[in-house]
Amino acid sequence: MRCQNCGHENDPDAEFCEKCGSNLKKSSMPDSTKILIVVVIVLVAGLGLVSGILLMKNHQSPPGLSNPTINNNTSTNGGSNNPIGSNVQYKTFSNGVVSFQYPSNWNVLPNNANTMVIVGLSSYPAFSVYNESKYGYTSLSEYVSSSESYQTSLGYSIRSEQSTTVDGFPAYEILYQEETGNGIMVVQQMELVELSPSQYFALVGVDTINDYDQESSTFNQIINSFKFLS
Repeated sequence: MRCQNCGHENDPDAEFCEKCGSNLKKSSMPDSTKILIVVVIVLVAGLGLVSGILLMKNHQSPPGLSNPTINNNTSTNGGSNNPIGSNVQYKTFSNGVVSFQYPSNWNVLPNNANTMVIVGLSSYPAFSVYNESKYGYTSLSEYVSSSESYQTSLGYSIRSEQSTTVDGFPAYEILYQEETGNGIMVVQQMELVELSPSQYFALVGVDTINDYDQESSTFNQIINSFKFLS
């Protein structure tokens, strides 16, 4: 038997090499087996990498709303949960001018100088409040006509409209819809409210057209809880 260590020829029944003392019965792995094992390890590692990449892609966040700058005059009042006719828990927003309840899983989002407050998720849905008294409207009908002219000039179409009230004040509800620049069709539920012939507010809920029917009840619950404080 040839020694794999030094090449010395030993007796066929020898257990150890007569020259170097190496164990002649120790099995050695053929090169083909070693190559096969390496190939299997490489394949398994490759499959694991591909699976990880696909898993990361499946967990990417949907495109969200563009968020303007924060208006530091707004704040949340506590975080108490208040159900409004459903199992969804609500918390209260109040800034001394308006207050309303909104779902506890929503957040107060960054807004600009024209927006009193915006609450919602990082993507749709969202609910905004605008004080539009500065535009000099003198009647609710003038306010409604101006809104419809402006929104349709932006590409919105009117789905429905009706007279209503918000916190006991006369209001007009208009449902607009439009396809955004990234191909998403959105619905705006807009409540135009007249506090006086010189005070006007817009309450606007926005969601994708596919989710609006489900989310409209949430917008309506927010509007039903809405209070003007001054």
